[in-house]
Amino acid sequence: MLILVAAFAIFREAYHGFFAPRTIAAPIEGLLVNAGASVINGLWAFVLVRYGKRWKSPAVVADGRHLWADVLSSFAVVVGLALVVWTGKLYFDSVLAMLVAVNILWAGWKLMRESIGGLMDEALPEETLAQVRDLISRHADGALEAHDLRTRHAGRATFIDFHLVVPGTMTVSDSHALCDQIEAALRAAVDNAIITIHVEPEEKAKHHGGVPIV
Repeated sequence: MLILVAAFAIFREAYHGFFAPRTIAAPIEGLLVNAGASVINGLWAFVLVRYGKRWKSPAVVADGRHLWADVLSSFAVVVGLALVVWTGKLYFDSVLAMLVAVNILWAGWKLMRESIGGLMDEALPEETLAQVRDLISRHADGALEAHDLRTRHAGRATFIDFHLVVPGTMTVSDSHALCDQIEAALRAAVDNAIITIHVEPEEKAKHHGGVPIV
């Protein structure tokens, strides 16, 4: 929300600056300071986003993307100052500031969307869900069917829940070993996975909408 407020504040200043442009003081010094700050922010943003994704921390990822928005903003400021110095047209600074505000608005919207998705226990992305289905299918040798697959995110944890249909003659030990095999494959592919498998006899098979066993 603060990112969105900052974007509206920048847009407001740019709007007034477009109709009442002011001479920029010390543009060269400003460019040098801006460039130095951009390099530092860019490196730190890369570190935060990388480790935030590894730790599955929306807060750390948001901080990294916030910094990256600052980097893009700083780049736009450099371009705007350079155009002002080169052409003498002061309104270029305001135009670039408006573009910066639009970029920050877009970044803020994406952060809010991802955060709300986490709060609402959003399911896994379609690509990851397809991978989960494939792993269940390939590592459930001996089972008949897997159905009612449900997934959700909660902080760093990823919950995977499904029903596994096995032959009625399969022993408890064999079905337990089969579940261990599937869980090991899923945990190797999905970090911090919490897996619940409900073992059912063959008369519980649905024969449609489930995960086929290869």
